[in-house]
Amino acid sequence: MYSIFIRSSVFLLFITSLSLWAQATDSQDAPRPRPANMPFEVDEKKRLSERDIKNKKEGGYFTGLPLVNSDPNVGIGYGARVIYLNNGERNNPLFEYTPYRYRIFAQYFNTTKNAPYHWLSMDAPYIMDTKWRVRADLVYERNPNSLYFGIGEKTLQPLSYLERNDPTGRMIRNAPFADYEANLHYRRPGDAGIGEAPYVTDSRYNRYDIENPNFSFSGEYSFFGGKVRTVTGMRLSKQIIRTYDGKTYDAKFGGYDQLGGFPLSFLDTDKEIATPHGETRVSRDERDGKINGFKGGYTNTIRAGIVYDTRDFEPDPNRGLFLEYTHERSAKAIGSSSEFNKNLVSGRIFMSPVTWFTRKPPELLEKLVVAARASLIQTNGDAPFYEYRNMWGTETNQSGLGGRTTIRGYKQDRFVGQTMGFANFEIRWKFASVDIWGQHFDFQLVPFYDVGRVWDETKMVNLQGYKHSRGIGFRIPWNQATIIYVDYAKSNEDSQAFVNFNHIF
Repeated sequence: MYSIFIRSSVFLLFITSLSLWAQATDSQDAPRPRPANMPFEVDEKKRLSERDIKNKKEGGYFTGLPLVNSDPNVGIGYGARVIYLNNGERNNPLFEYTPYRYRIFAQYFNTTKNAPYHWLSMDAPYIMDTKWRVRADLVYERNPNSLYFGIGEKTLQPLSYLERNDPTGRMIRNAPFADYEANLHYRRPGDAGIGEAPYVTDSRYNRYDIENPNFSFSGEYSFFGGKVRTVTGMRLSKQIIRTYDGKTYDAKFGGYDQLGGFPLSFLDTDKEIATPHGETRVSRDERDGKINGFKGGYTNTIRAGIVYDTRDFEPDPNRGLFLEYTHERSAKAIGSSSEFNKNLVSGRIFMSPVTWFTRKPPELLEKLVVAARASLIQTNGDAPFYEYRNMWGTETNQSGLGGRTTIRGYKQDRFVGQTMGFANFEIRWKFASVDIWGQHFDFQLVPFYDVGRVWDETKMVNLQGYKHSRGIGFRIPWNQATIIYVDYAKSNEDSQAFVNFNHIF
């Protein structure tokens, strides 16, 4: 425990030193008169830019979004989200200091691979003109294609497979993910000693099915003009785990499928036959005593955190710093099936470098933002295997390393461990904007770079052996607070495209 606080403190001091550079332009801004009748002090760093205030809609309004989502791991998503945003009246003194006064949305969502994510959410900054902020989320999610490659530094090893899944075949190393999974689709002789059928497939060897209804709630209280917030909250959830061992799936003929000594695999390479599934990775690790939580259970946690935040506009910042430390405790005394705790320390920085040279840059460069984030997460205790991937931040929940919100060039949860670290770097350039039927749209081009890795113990954290990905993104801020998101990312192992909502940080 002591080491995580030492390392977290060093990390935060590094990010804080960068903030002096990021906020160097604050003193260059011409002073604007503060709104009259402020209910309490809010720091000027939290104030929206003149451009954002001008484009901000007044009062309440609905946006109804058809959800069209693409994620290689769960398929093409479809559904709808109905959002109600209320910005308050323009003459309200907090109008210039909040992304909105409150936001409520309801979402129905499913995918072509049957991974539903239904969500009811509420967020209210400075609720009822107090220093409190309230957030609440009710979610039902299920992912029958959850990935599991084990826990710890061994997951960092490049993928390898036996050609055509043949035990006597050639070993292929440093394999692309697509080739790796394609070769697991072939039949192989089963292992009777662990209860496998005579012939099995491994097409879902690294997958399991998790169902997770959950509710979370938090309250935040502001200090020092809104720059510091303390956070307390809770999570109530249930996890139902299903595996694919012994279930029947179509598989290609393997090298051991023969008729009169002639390999059937060469008769028709596209021919498939119904075949029982062999032992999956998660079942093997449970049999070897490497993991907890194989049968699922309840995860109820108490949460606490502290935030330092000088961003000017939360959904799409131009400048500022965001630092947070969170702690999450799961205990049987509050109904959990296991005892563990998690610590997260994270920092984000946003800089508008053109404003270093001029307060009113050319329109084509008025919003050019350099954005970076770094996070370190530690899990202690008897955590179930599916909890190592979960990362609770005061604004966002994330899952594992890989996927849309961490290292975008790798599959979701590709790397999971007792300690996880990652960083993201983006350049967000608004190159155009338009107003249509009373709606304001910006258009941003976003090149990015991601890096991260896992460790077996926190004391082993170092600057070596990281995984990398890079890519290009396209973002459409709609009335500023709703961000439509398209990213394409590539790594040494994979390439992926994502369509979703909101910046990843």
